[in-house]
Amino acid sequence: MNGHPFSPAMSYAELTDWMFNLERFGIKLGLDNVTEFLERIGNPQNDFRSVHVTGTNGKGSVCVMVAEVLRQHGMKVGLYTSPHLVDFRERIVVDGEQISELDVIRIASELKGNMESMASESKEKQLTFFEFTTGLAFRYFSERKVDIVVAEVGLGGRLDATNVLRPEVAAITRIGLEHTNYLGGTIAEIAREKAGIIKQGTPTITCERKREALSVIRSACSRKSSALKVIGEDFDVSSIAQTLKGTSFDYSGTRKLSSLSIKLLGRYQAENAACALAIIEALATRGIEVSEKTIREGLKSASWPGRLDIVSSRPLVILDGSHNPDGVGVTVSILKDLGVTPLTYVIACMDDKDVGAIVRNLSPTASKFVCTQTRNRRALPAEKLAETVRKVFPGQVEAYGQSETAFERAIEAVGGKGVCIIGSLYLVGEALPWWKARSGHWKVPHKV
Repeated sequence: MNGHPFSPAMSYAELTDWMFNLERFGIKLGLDNVTEFLERIGNPQNDFRSVHVTGTNGKGSVCVMVAEVLRQHGMKVGLYTSPHLVDFRERIVVDGEQISELDVIRIASELKGNMESMASESKEKQLTFFEFTTGLAFRYFSERKVDIVVAEVGLGGRLDATNVLRPEVAAITRIGLEHTNYLGGTIAEIAREKAGIIKQGTPTITCERKREALSVIRSACSRKSSALKVIGEDFDVSSIAQTLKGTSFDYSGTRKLSSLSIKLLGRYQAENAACALAIIEALATRGIEVSEKTIREGLKSASWPGRLDIVSSRPLVILDGSHNPDGVGVTVSILKDLGVTPLTYVIACMDDKDVGAIVRNLSPTASKFVCTQTRNRRALPAEKLAETVRKVFPGQVEAYGQSETAFERAIEAVGGKGVCIIGSLYLVGEALPWWKARSGHWKVPHKV
C-alpha cells in the first residue's frame, strides 16, 4: 500500500494497491455515501435479483452453496464475498469465474471520477475501500447481465454497503461477538445490526439458535412482515456424518432430502447447507423452483477454500480461516471428532480480536504453538501474540515475524498429528501460495 496516485495506465497490481490504499479511510458504517455513489453510476444494483446473507460465522459458505445450486439450475449467477484469500478478484465471481484483471482496471478507471467528484464536495463523502469495490462489483454484475447475485455482507448488516440491495431472500447465519466496537457488545446488539438486512415482505432464513439473538430477529421480521424460517423449527439437519473427505446429512424442510453430501468439513457446514437449502426453498415462492437433482449436484460441487481445508494428508496440513472464539471453538470440536488432534497450531490474529479466548479454545488440542503475523497492517505482532499464548498454554511456543518462516518451522518439526494454520483469513491467504510453491498443489478459490 504505497499511496501512489491513480493512473489509467496502471497494471493490475498497481491498481489493486491503489484500491487497498482506500482502506486508510477506515470503516464508515452508513448507506448515504454508497447510495449516492450508486446513483451516480446508474444504480446497477437494480439490474439483477439478489440473495443477501449476513451473520458472524458461515455466511461465505452459505453464499457459495446457494450460488452453486442456482448455477446448476441454469441461472447466470454473480457471487460477491469478502475478504479474499490471495487475489482481490476472488470477491467478484460470475458462474464460477473470477472477474478478469482487465475488467477490474477498466471499471475502477470508469468509477474513479465519480468517487473523486463526491470527495471534492465534502470530506465526509470520501468513499471507503468497501464502498468503492461494492460499486465496482455491482457494475460488473450489471454489465454481465447476471440473473441473480448472492451477496455476503461485509460488516454487520444494517449499515453495510451491500444493504442497498432489495433481495428475494435475506439470511442470517450464526451470530457471535465480533467487531464489538462497531456492532455492540452483546449478542442482542449484534443481532440487531445483522437483522437490519431484513426487508419489507421479503422472506428471512436463519440458522441461529441462541434465544437472545432469535428474539431480536423475530421482532424485526414481525415489524417488516417478513416470513421467518428458523433452523430447528421450520427446517433442520440430521444424521450428520463427517470424514476427512466431506460431510453427509439428511435435510428436512419444505421437502425431505436424505444422504446429501458436501465437500466442506464439519457439522456446522451441514447447518450452513441447511440454511442454503432453506434459501433455495424460499426462492421457490419467488418463482425460482430448483429440482432435487440440481440441489444434490450443486451442494456436491460447491467449494470454499481455506475453511477447514485439508491441503495435505501426509503430512496432515489443514488451513482454517476461523478468526473469532466461536468459529475457532467449532473448528476444534470438528478436529476432535475427526480424530486428528493434538496438532501444531500456526496462529496469527488481527489486533482487534479476542486473542485470549481464541487461544483458550485451541490450547486443549495443541501439541505446540507457532505464533506469527500477517502482512496486514492490523496484524498483532508475533511476539505479543506469543505472550498471550504462554499465559494459557504450558507447552512449547515459538514466534516468527514472517509467516512463511512459521509455516516451514511447523512442517519441519511437526508436533502431534499434523499442522493447522488458523486464526486469520489473511494468514490462510499467505499460506495458500506458500503451499503452492512448496508442493505444486493448488486449490483455486471459487473454481467450483
